[in-house]
Amino acid sequence: MDIFSLFSRTPEKQIARQRKKVKEPHGDASVRMGAAERLYEMNTPESLRALLDRFTISVAPSTEDEEEKLQVYRWIAASGEVAVEPLTHFLKNEMQLHWPLKALMTILPEEEFAARITELLRFHWEHPPANPEPKAQIIRFVRNIHSPELEGVIRNYLQDDDDDTCLAAVEYLLGLNEEEQRDAILQTYADAEDRPRIRRQIIDLLTEKDWSVKGFRPLFEETLPEGFVLTRDGKIQRLGR
Repeated sequence: MDIFSLFSRTPEKQIARQRKKVKEPHGDASVRMGAAERLYEMNTPESLRALLDRFTISVAPSTEDEEEKLQVYRWIAASGEVAVEPLTHFLKNEMQLHWPLKALMTILPEEEFAARITELLRFHWEHPPANPEPKAQIIRFVRNIHSPELEGVIRNYLQDDDDDTCLAAVEYLLGLNEEEQRDAILQTYADAEDRPRIRRQIIDLLTEKDWSVKGFRPLFEETLPEGFVLTRDGKIQRLGR
């Protein structure tokens, strides 16, 4: 190895240097975004993984923060297939997922996107993150994405210990066929005896969606809060409406 090779900047060192700038919330915006652009132009899985770190920080003012994140999203989306694995890694390990999810959805056809999200949610089910927030974020983001496999994995989250995650799953399934999903949602209500927020939200959603409580009527007759009644055909109504 000659002396010039010894002191030359390797791609790894260049990426590490730019990553540090990208993650600096109090630095100059032009320096931060200049580093982000250089990582994008390198266009390797490693550089894009570093670029994604921009989503782990927030800067002031919030309008500038959103503009920078929008630009980083555009660069990631423009990178195409090379960004898929870095995005998947990020979605498994980080908390702020809106823009990475949007980028992945932009890159992949809907069927492939649904398959990736199914794998991701299965991963989080088997390896629950320390903070439950990402699970709810992912489920709410894909409310208009459907496949039998994805719906099956989301149904698991009806049993999640986190209220937000459980309710995200309820909301997703309430957007599907009533006959196919009703029993699972009503069973979630039955199992939530010591989770009043879950029960109240399910009541509100069933009322809004005009779903019946078929098969669970005695339970709802005993537990409906004041201001709600059951109709003859087993649907929940608010009094006075």
